[in-house]
Amino acid sequence: MCKKAVIEIGWQKFVLDKDKAIQALELLSEAERYEEIRNREEGEVVVSYHVYQHKYKEYVRLTMLPDDMYRMAKLAGKPEGKD
Repeated sequence: MCKKAVIEIGWQKFVLDKDKAIQALELLSEAERYEEIRNREEGEVVVSYHVYQHKYKEYVRLTMLPDDMYRMAKLAGKPEGKD
C-alpha cells in the first residue's frame, strides 16, 4: 500500500501524504508561471517580468512511494554533505 507520494517539480523532489500530493497538483494546474528575464542591452542589465499560462505537466511529476521504501529512506535520513 502507498500512503505517500513523491512530487517532482523541476529538479526538486518532495514527499507528501498521497491525498495532499494530489491536492498540490490540482493547485499547480491552476497556477500561472512567473518569470524574470535578464538581458544585457548596451552594457546595462534590463529585466523584464512575465506571467503566462504554462503546461505544468512538462516539469511536474507524481509517483507513488511504497510504504516500505518510505520507511527505509526515512531511516537513512539526510545524505552527508547536504545542508
